[in-house]
Amino acid sequence: MDIRFVVTPWRAPAELLQLRRDLYCHGEDSIKRRQNAVNKVSAWRSRKQEIPLLLDSTADLVDVVLQDDQDKVPHGSLRLLYATAISRFITGLSDTQTTLIRDRPSWFPPGQTIHLPTHLLETRHRIVHRHLPTLAELKLAAKASLDWLWEWYWSQLDSAFSLNNPLTTSSSSQPDSTLTTMDLKSHLQTLLKPYLRTRKSEIKNKTKSSNAATTTLSALNALSASHSPAIVHTLLLQHLTTPPDHAILPTDKKLDSSMSGAFLIWTPLLLALCSSSPTFLPRLLAALTRAMNTPRPASVARPELDPVRQGMCEWVVHVLSSAAWRGVVRGSGSGGAVADEVLGRCFTAPSYWNVRLAGLVLEKEGAATGLGKAAREGWRDVLEVACVEEEDGEGMDVDFEGADGDVAGAVEEVRQSELVEGMVSGPQKRIGLWKPRPIGALPLGWEEDE
Repeated sequence: MDIRFVVTPWRAPAELLQLRRDLYCHGEDSIKRRQNAVNKVSAWRSRKQEIPLLLDSTADLVDVVLQDDQDKVPHGSLRLLYATAISRFITGLSDTQTTLIRDRPSWFPPGQTIHLPTHLLETRHRIVHRHLPTLAELKLAAKASLDWLWEWYWSQLDSAFSLNNPLTTSSSSQPDSTLTTMDLKSHLQTLLKPYLRTRKSEIKNKTKSSNAATTTLSALNALSASHSPAIVHTLLLQHLTTPPDHAILPTDKKLDSSMSGAFLIWTPLLLALCSSSPTFLPRLLAALTRAMNTPRPASVARPELDPVRQGMCEWVVHVLSSAAWRGVVRGSGSGGAVADEVLGRCFTAPSYWNVRLAGLVLEKEGAATGLGKAAREGWRDVLEVACVEEEDGEGMDVDFEGADGDVAGAVEEVRQSELVEGMVSGPQKRIGLWKPRPIGALPLGWEEDE
């Protein structure tokens, strides 16, 4: 077999993996590390003109985000920078998509095809053929592009390098790539059981660093190498937030009971997952808010008395405002972008728990959530309107105790008549002793014209 050598700008796979960690890093030194990663890609461009399109596009998008964070570029110029980076990425990928489908990489997860989200294609069309989108829309498109690049390119590098290196490939060390969804769920539960045991022991011994989180993260990454990371993360979040498990909550969760134990157990693992994958934090918050808004049969009449939904609400507040999560949340967006996104989702469908979650988030100080003073005041105005609408939507309960029986009966009769009118509204068929007549027959008393 002929050996094919490929010249790459990076010296070894480890250098490219380190670049991946720097481009998508979170934390206090994230700006410096991301800037160094962009500079390294610029050096690679001078070393070799042909750089992988997805790598090049990632560096361009991260570079624009960094310039935006520095707040030194004028508004109009910033829109052009975002538009150029986004359109270059989407156009380049669309031109090579046919080749990628035909020459499918051997390490790519089976049963999946590379495709761009429709909203990104629409954004590119507007950039090229219509009016330039607003800066807020371009920022969202840039974030969605970086998330797509992580899921479809950067997260696949571990699997690609392990398959290309026979010394690191072992049938016993890699999970079976033909596992069904039920097998994956069972495998995830098997991975989480030792984590719970070890983590409880660490809490009891007051261990600062969590070896349990590191070990479990390595096992989850190995599982993601043979399956799509999106599938693994989705099944993991289902196990943590959906019935019958609700593993992220205490087993005996009662209304208004403490959640500190659950926070101590699961925070290290969730933080490790957020640091290793930039798409995990938005998926986590979406799963928590979805579980918070999912009614259970036992609490349909009084949703505010549901301890499970209360626990999910407290988890979202903890992620957005606690000191342990601050580095990850701030690294996922400038300022209070993550809190803004959650609040926007709450007020889009202002249910009881959405309004309560928004109120709890806005009660926190701006330093905790990253929201500026103007943003908090604007969201508080929206919260007041949502609270008024919720109160107006509720039926008024009238207490007839001690009132005159005739008055109470009259009011009840009016209610019943309104109910009947509402039930029979619309086209009605009159009931009576009507004799059937053929179509076109003249009514009685009418005579034909002579």
